[in-house]
Amino acid sequence: MKTRISLCIAAIAAVALSGCASLTPPARTHELTPGKPYVIDYDASRRGAYVLPADGSLKVCAEPAPDVALESITKIIAELKLADPNVDASTQIELQTKVVELAGRTQLVLVLRESLYRLCEQGINGSLSQEQVSTLYTKVLDTIVMLAQSDLAKEQKEIIQNLRDPELRRIFQGILDQGVLESK
Repeated sequence: MKTRISLCIAAIAAVALSGCASLTPPARTHELTPGKPYVIDYDASRRGAYVLPADGSLKVCAEPAPDVALESITKIIAELKLADPNVDASTQIELQTKVVELAGRTQLVLVLRESLYRLCEQGINGSLSQEQVSTLYTKVLDTIVMLAQSDLAKEQKEIIQNLRDPELRRIFQGILDQGVLESK
């Protein structure tokens, strides 16, 4: 019995110690040549940054952060269904609703992140003047606002259509219409 316990403790210690030895540091810097550009990288759940020394200062383009939350919620739902197929229907609906909300928000966020990162790359590479970068930055933000307003209008329409009580639907539509008129 003591031998088994000792072997188990030794096995657990070996696994734990070897696991710690194989960890990658949270961030690594790869300096290519002193005074030249270098890269800082992270594991897949973090972002990296490109750093370019220029005129006594540093120019930095940070990669868009990965969106791991959507994947995490999807994984939780799958595991929940496997663990307990009789999970309360309202719980499943609530989780699925959150995934849909996150996915919709993610599309806008991904467009914004990617556009701004590519704009940063173009600016740091000298492909665009500072004025061009500023103009394109404003256009990206204007486009995102337009897309967000469109998404909001769709969501409001869906909410109204899903209301069962016609009187409540009429009141809600009136509130939305009044808000639209006031914003113009």
